[in-house]
Amino acid sequence: MMAYIALGLYFAGIVFAFKKEISYTLSAIGSVFALTEGIIGTFYPFTLGKVEILPKVYMELGMNHTSGVFMTIAAISWIAISIYSIDYGKFYPKDMALWLNLSVFGMMIIFMAKDGLTFITGWEMMTISSYLLILKHKGSFKEAFEFLAFGELSTVSLIVAFASLFLKNGNFSFAQNSGTVIFLIMSTFAFIVKMGIFPFHTWLIGAHAKAPSNVSALLSAPLTLMGVYGIFMALSLMPNLHLYNFEWWGILAIAFGSTSAFWGALHAVAAKQLKTLPAYSTIENNGMILAAIGISISVTSSGDPNLAIMSAFASVTTILIAISHTLSKSLLFLSVGHAKEALDEDNIDDLRGVWSAVGKIPALGILISGLSFSAFPPLVGFVGEWMLLESFFQSYKFSDTLARLVTTFGSVFIALAIGMAAFSMVKLVGYSALGYDHGKKARHIPSTMMRISELFLVILVFGFGIFVTFVLRYLGYSQFTSGLLGVPSPFLMISSVPIFGVVSPAFFAIVTAVLFIFPLAFYLKRRQKVRRVDSWNGGLPIEEGEYFSAPAYSAILEIVLKKVYMTKEKILENKANIDIVDFISVFYDALKYTVLKVEKVLSNVLMNGNVNAYVAYIFAVLVVIFLIVR
Repeated sequence: MMAYIALGLYFAGIVFAFKKEISYTLSAIGSVFALTEGIIGTFYPFTLGKVEILPKVYMELGMNHTSGVFMTIAAISWIAISIYSIDYGKFYPKDMALWLNLSVFGMMIIFMAKDGLTFITGWEMMTISSYLLILKHKGSFKEAFEFLAFGELSTVSLIVAFASLFLKNGNFSFAQNSGTVIFLIMSTFAFIVKMGIFPFHTWLIGAHAKAPSNVSALLSAPLTLMGVYGIFMALSLMPNLHLYNFEWWGILAIAFGSTSAFWGALHAVAAKQLKTLPAYSTIENNGMILAAIGISISVTSSGDPNLAIMSAFASVTTILIAISHTLSKSLLFLSVGHAKEALDEDNIDDLRGVWSAVGKIPALGILISGLSFSAFPPLVGFVGEWMLLESFFQSYKFSDTLARLVTTFGSVFIALAIGMAAFSMVKLVGYSALGYDHGKKARHIPSTMMRISELFLVILVFGFGIFVTFVLRYLGYSQFTSGLLGVPSPFLMISSVPIFGVVSPAFFAIVTAVLFIFPLAFYLKRRQKVRRVDSWNGGLPIEEGEYFSAPAYSAILEIVLKKVYMTKEKILENKANIDIVDFISVFYDALKYTVLKVEKVLSNVLMNGNVNAYVAYIFAVLVVIFLIVR
């Protein structure tokens, strides 16, 4: 019943798109019902019904434990984005509300799909509506089209995957069927493209930078989460992994995931635009998620019963990082978007003084999300990354030499990624939320609902971190909660049985709060005697351009790694700037240029008004299709 109400409210939001505030409100209420349905579905799997389209071809909705967990995570982000959009959506056309509701509607269909046809339907709803949402920002056609190109690449891969499922089993059902190797390969490819895993990540950068901030939050958090859920769904159709030696899949996932995490963090360090840095952070976080899935599958595929607990820990690590990324990245994009809209700035270096100029809540949102991505305890980001490192530390238990080797190098990449993520977040937070006030006054914008949304996510980033042991119990992993040395059960997290590593975010928060009281009291007592002075500049006043800037913060790294960054120094009007390039984007630019050239030649040959050429073309296509189907 809750699912029908949620879907009905999203549909009503589409109908009432001409009244933006009503449409976004309906989306928020619908998301609350979706959250409730996700919680219910986690514990009580159900089927809503089946509609037969053709013999053995039907569409079915329902929910199981996995889809319930992921819908719960996504629905929290949907609620925050919808509430935020009530105010933020006033700056954009009315049809943004329509496409936002349709996109969330499609995502909910994906979670509830129990067959390939329904899954593809929801996938296309989400992709097309997200493309139209990106277009709401002026001058975003190129970035929106790139998003659509990668989105349709993902869809085509899914079509091939589900076709192989149908050819083997005679229907598209998830409940009755088992997948093939082709299904696993093609579906995995489709989902890592949607997650923005290296080297299929370039769509993320342009789309996030150009899209409205509420859309950026939707693309970065719930939309890429669909890829994570998709991998879980695909793997659930591959039973008895140890019997078919799928350890290679896990090893590849570790390799691609750790490389993606490193690449995303490396480019986040050098990012100068407000929304480019969080975009690369998304690539880093999704890389971590894929690496954790890889560890779990490598262990499961080995068939060693003694490693079952390690597989379970790596699996729940995936979910915790997904929670961390969804909550923290939604908060980061929404808070940055709030400040960006108020100050009308696009670069990190120009968005200074958010705390005093825009407000304490958006500045707090940037600060808390940045600290979470920097693995600052006891926030949820710290918990997820601690669990990931613990999973890698236990890789010595692998019996396969190649798995040990890949995991060793992967752990180095992950550790570097975590360090560089903290480096980049210090830049973002330090120059925006906590940067010195440059005197620019923020324009007055309606922001009550934006602040409510940001504060809601701030509380959750704290809450999920401090009370993570109860989250583990909710997910069904109570074996990783315990008590030890004065820490009562279940406030202690353990990473293995017998105990391998432990942490207690709740007690860390208590101890930190107590210790913080003393320096706070000291500061409050003596703050009237604190003097603030400008940095020494040889006795000369410091000009606006002489403060240590965000580009200067990472310039040394950009110069030292100039072959990786493809660093170029540009001098314009007596000012030197450093530009970097993601060389993967250079490859795609070259590919695009080649395709356009080939397309031009083919169009001249095939579309020249010659009937014989048309007939030959149609015949050749029919032969190819026949051979493929055969």
